[in-house]
Amino acid sequence: MKRHSLKPNYRVNLIRLQQIGERNYLRLMRLLPGLSDQEHFRLPVKHKNSLDSAVEWLVIDVLERSPFTTLLTLQMEADWGQLFNMPKAEVRLYHDVKMAEIVSRKTSKIIQPRYHYPNSKMHQPDEKEQHNQFLAQWLDYALPASRTYTEKTG
Repeated sequence: MKRHSLKPNYRVNLIRLQQIGERNYLRLMRLLPGLSDQEHFRLPVKHKNSLDSAVEWLVIDVLERSPFTTLLTLQMEADWGQLFNMPKAEVRLYHDVKMAEIVSRKTSKIIQPRYHYPNSKMHQPDEKEQHNQFLAQWLDYALPASRTYTEKTG
């Protein structure tokens, strides 16, 4: 008689999710030193080792402000952006706990903390963590070029 091993249900790793959120908050605060005063940011993303003269832009808009949270939209723009779907996301900043998380992306409306698997939309069980990890990589990509821009203008 064969024994079928049942895969245990996915459990959200809250510590790892909170660590990603805290680091993303710090990245955004470095990118947006004028967040309390401005509603719109258009930050150039051009790296020194880039061979061509094309510049990408990280465009950030403030959608909502409240005493403890700020809702932002982030999106990439580029001259060659018509060739690909450029990333776009809504990110909520929680100022009291100094955390940031993606609340929706262009590809998926509202991101649930976890998904049952398998599911009809093919979401991964740890979809929320993957989206926030993507945000970390996206911000790390934008930080070097944007930091020099904010130092020159700030």
